[in-house]
Amino acid sequence: MTTMGRGAAAFLAAMAAHWWWTTHMPLFGTAPQLLLVLTVIAAARRGPVRAMCAGFAWGLFLDLLNARLFGANALALTLVGYGTGSIRRQVDVTGVGPQTVVIFSMTWVYFLMIGLLARVFQSQFLWVGWTQFMIDPFYNCFVGLIVAVAWRPTWEHSRSR
Repeated sequence: MTTMGRGAAAFLAAMAAHWWWTTHMPLFGTAPQLLLVLTVIAAARRGPVRAMCAGFAWGLFLDLLNARLFGANALALTLVGYGTGSIRRQVDVTGVGPQTVVIFSMTWVYFLMIGLLARVFQSQFLWVGWTQFMIDPFYNCFVGLIVAVAWRPTWEHSRSR
């Protein structure tokens, strides 16, 4: 399979995994934002442009799943990809430690960004709830560690070429 085909398959698999996990396996009523985690990792490993494109497409997918504030997820994930890509120039976010810190902080930034966009366009702050706001950053970091370790061999192989 070509690199483009593997990338497209991974992109679609990420959407299916996110949908399945949030639908069938929520823990304490919350599930990780897998697409947010993948956007951060893509920005750390592949650069801001690829992460922004993937984040935008994944955000549109999330907006289709919950059309309460259509376009907010697309904008938020695009900005998360840009922000992580910008941080990448000053800090080596490819390491597991810094990447975990970025995932943790970007989770809160994402939640607040969605809330503020709702405030602007719907005249009400869209609050995710204290449980999700406090548990999801840790849940996302755990998922980010698993994805970072799983993605590591592919990353090192493509980097050595």
